[in-house]
Amino acid sequence: MEGISIKIPEKVFFSNAPGKYIVKNDFYITIYKSLCGEEHGERGKKRGGEMYPAIYIKGFEQLFKDNGTQEIQLEAFFKMFHSNGNMDWSISYGRFRDTEERCAVITTAADFLAPDFTVGFHLSDKCIFTEIPDTEKPLTLQIYVDDFDYFFPDLSDRMQYQISLERGFAVYIERFGAYTEADLFHPVNAVHKGDSAYISWEIQENEKASAFLYDEHGALAANLPPYFTKIDKDRKFTLTAYNDFCSVTEELYVYRTLWKQRIGAKGFPQTDEFGRCKFYKSYEGDYFLYVHPVLYTSQDLETWNIYSPNMCSPSKFNFYSSSFSEQKFCVCYVSTDRVTYCEMDFEEKVWKKYEEFTEGIISAHVLLSEGEPPVSVLASREDIGFFEVIGGKWMNGRYLKKPKGAKIKALDVLSYGARGCAAVLYDTGRVFFYDLEDDYKNNIFECPNVKDDNIYLIKTNAIYILLSGYMFEISDREKFTDTHFFPEFKAGTYPIAGPEDDQMIVAAFQTEEGVSVWEYQF
Repeated sequence: MEGISIKIPEKVFFSNAPGKYIVKNDFYITIYKSLCGEEHGERGKKRGGEMYPAIYIKGFEQLFKDNGTQEIQLEAFFKMFHSNGNMDWSISYGRFRDTEERCAVITTAADFLAPDFTVGFHLSDKCIFTEIPDTEKPLTLQIYVDDFDYFFPDLSDRMQYQISLERGFAVYIERFGAYTEADLFHPVNAVHKGDSAYISWEIQENEKASAFLYDEHGALAANLPPYFTKIDKDRKFTLTAYNDFCSVTEELYVYRTLWKQRIGAKGFPQTDEFGRCKFYKSYEGDYFLYVHPVLYTSQDLETWNIYSPNMCSPSKFNFYSSSFSEQKFCVCYVSTDRVTYCEMDFEEKVWKKYEEFTEGIISAHVLLSEGEPPVSVLASREDIGFFEVIGGKWMNGRYLKKPKGAKIKALDVLSYGARGCAAVLYDTGRVFFYDLEDDYKNNIFECPNVKDDNIYLIKTNAIYILLSGYMFEISDREKFTDTHFFPEFKAGTYPIAGPEDDQMIVAAFQTEEGVSVWEYQF
């Protein structure tokens, strides 16, 4: 069409289930004039109070639900646009010059316009259209172009035309996951190395939609679910679903792991959000687990019995952790103004309590080493101190050397024989590992890009660092190796883990269906 033309996307997408699925459209408006006929030079802008050239577009109201906030939605929609580098053009939700009805208004205050000018408006973000169409009929937008004839004498003072905008429902991926059973009830993110998984999906209520599954190499794996495959390495799958109107893509990572489910534990002690709980195993083969305010015992990790309630535990606290040796069991509680240290002798089953009044502590742990007095480890956001507990007093403090400017998010300590170590998670997203035999200063491991709020240390054939979702084996003085992911667990809970023997770790994960116990065998 000769004259001033308007270009917008050919189609827009809506959600047929807006409460569950959100569709965002990347919208743009482009104004242009193609060079045609006799070429005219650039002309000056009208002055003396006369109107600027303007473009009015009616019909955008059809994209937003009329629920009392339609005008607010439209005003926000047009405020999201920005002109591509041309400050002489502006767009807003204004009024039509002839009738005062609301519409999109595009004006220019330019002194000159080239005979073949182009100017564009793009959204600063993607927009969600809220009006659900009741028909597949395209939308019609009415265009009025006024007063561009001064710049271009070959144009009339007003041009009027319309453009169509197709609309349709987007396709959705209802479900896309990895499953270890054909019933497809419980998706997992980690599969035991060498086992098989079903990669399955479902397209949301759209019979015309199709989907293709691609592997990590971009090769087509399947077009109908489920896809059955062996997980002998970490895998990435990409699902592309489409209908006649649009397409969507999702990625799925499936990690190989040495974690494998062992049992479901129906009578598992109910844990809380404050405790950092671990399994401990005695020489006789009994398991111990402390969940405030009770020390439990079990022979099979499934049935648990009360071993000894802690009558010394405080009623209010922000954090607690436990420590185990064959002679005693220790628990440290952190309150706003004190640290409470509880100790139980296995022979007498009697709890003793000591308190230290201090503020700013975020966590406390105890190191129990052979032939040495207990060491209390107190952490604030700024420092970590190691204190000998002698006669209920914290004495001979030494402090961990930490990265400059970093703040402490979480830590754990571990003693094995006469040795000790600590792993600290900093707010920089890094984990540092310390050998406490080297005057608490020898930082020998560093793991980058950790996004977590908890950390565990476990010793079997090697030392392992567990975070919420995966763990690292510490095997040399240079790096963490062998990342092993484990199944997803209930939000707001932490895994409970501990050594089974020299070759196995056991861990309990809370899920929506209850607690299940898994094992990690080397």
